[in-house]
Amino acid sequence: MTNRVLVTDVTGRPVNTTSWQRAVTLLTLKDAQLIEKDGDKFIRTPNLIIPRPLIIQTQGYVALKPLPDNKIVRRVLYARDNWQCQYCFKDINMKTGTIDHVKPKVAFIREGRKASDAHTWDNVVTCCSSCNTKKGDKLPYQCNMHLSKAPKKPSFVQTLWAGKSFHPIQAEYIAMYHPKEIDISQLVVVGDKSTA
Repeated sequence: MTNRVLVTDVTGRPVNTTSWQRAVTLLTLKDAQLIEKDGDKFIRTPNLIIPRPLIIQTQGYVALKPLPDNKIVRRVLYARDNWQCQYCFKDINMKTGTIDHVKPKVAFIREGRKASDAHTWDNVVTCCSSCNTKKGDKLPYQCNMHLSKAPKKPSFVQTLWAGKSFHPIQAEYIAMYHPKEIDISQLVVVGDKSTA
């Protein structure tokens, strides 16, 4: 179970996560209000009994900044590609997955471009280590390999949330708030067996 609390801004839009300790501080100082509690779990101190928060709403508006095109976040990439190698469809995780440049860096260098030009959302895919080794610095068709789908840049919402762990109620809230941009399957939903 994740110990993170989902934070929304004054509009109710999910903007971040925080520790339950920080969430309790914000609630106690009245800098936030409780939107959703964690069942019948409570946090007890000598002076306070408060429901354990799952979702809180802050009083301010948060302006979100989009991620640059060349900043690849592994958890988002893997979630975008359904945690599967895009060549052989083998399931991967954070330890077994690799990032493959569809058009290899060496091809960019041959064209007189920088190797870093290869590192964009529309040129990277999730790959198992076996397929990455087999492909090497070639194009997929040169190795008789084929992508399951064309890679594309995820939306900002996907970049913010995909691949992160959430309580089922938090995951439903995010997916409900952004139904066109994120599917609940892109979130890692964990059980509710946490302790305070």
